[in-house]
Amino acid sequence: MQARRVCCYPPQKAPRGFTLVELLVVIAIIALLVAMLLPAVQRAREAARRSSCINNMKQLGLAAHNYHDTHLTFPSGWVENPSVVTMDYPYPSLPATVTLPLANNQILQLNDWSMGPHYGWHTMLLPQMDQGTIILNFSKPKNDKENWQMLQVPVEPYVCPSASYPPARLQNLGYTSYRGNLGWWPTIDPVTRQPIVDPVTGLPPAPLNNGIFYQNSSVNFRDATDGTTQTFLFGETLFGGYWGDNYSCCARARDDQPVQPAAPATQVPHANFDLHWTAPSNAGGSNLVHFFSFGSFHGDVVNFTMLDGSARSIAKNIDTTIFRALCTRNGREAISGSY
Repeated sequence: MQARRVCCYPPQKAPRGFTLVELLVVIAIIALLVAMLLPAVQRAREAARRSSCINNMKQLGLAAHNYHDTHLTFPSGWVENPSVVTMDYPYPSLPATVTLPLANNQILQLNDWSMGPHYGWHTMLLPQMDQGTIILNFSKPKNDKENWQMLQVPVEPYVCPSASYPPARLQNLGYTSYRGNLGWWPTIDPVTRQPIVDPVTGLPPAPLNNGIFYQNSSVNFRDATDGTTQTFLFGETLFGGYWGDNYSCCARARDDQPVQPAAPATQVPHANFDLHWTAPSNAGGSNLVHFFSFGSFHGDVVNFTMLDGSARSIAKNIDTTIFRALCTRNGREAISGSY
């Protein structure tokens, strides 16, 4: 009988898995890579949003130029009959709090709003903004049923993509992030830090209306003697409110915000952008009108449309003298520095 040959093979080892330490190391490396890449992704997204915002502002500039070609003037900041008092529309509470990052690391929690009854430049530029389906009857008040429905239509080019506003809107009104340039004039004595008053009347000085937009304005290119490349037309703001609100019309360079304590107390750090202040509403009671300076959600820059129709970013640390000069259309200020 032939002997049967038996082949013996070495036992196979079971496949080796990750140890707990190795798994933790891999997770830590992945987390580190994500932490390194996330800021870059966020910066890229913000750069895209800022570029989209600049495109919005170029569209505003083109619309304003087309309006000027048709009417031989830029639209009024807002249209108001000074001899007729029309009451504001007060709203003591918003459907959702609007949280805004102000200058000097302050946070504003906005919970109320008073809307002006007049028509501003946002409403007048609608045809030039290719918003032909939004038809307003200017002979009727804004709270007319049909007009009110039109004011509730969102106008995408009126809102900066970086703006962080609640989805729940007041009365479902459309937001805006852009204001017209109202100008610049001094209101505070730089020595005493007290408001400047007329020695005869004891009242604050009358507005110089040296910007492009103001009450019943009718500014044209000939009025901008400072030059179209050195005058602001529109600018961003932290909160423009609602495009149907005439209080959302404008912003200007100011020397009385933020409010400074009386001398010799230490001054609050000066800021040209991201400011907020209030004034009593003519609706009475505790109702307030909220105003905002130029500003943005873009970190250290704010986008502006120049009078020539171009759009550009301006650093928030721009020299104050240069910023104020850019706000005036006829101040004859020589701008020697870069911006």
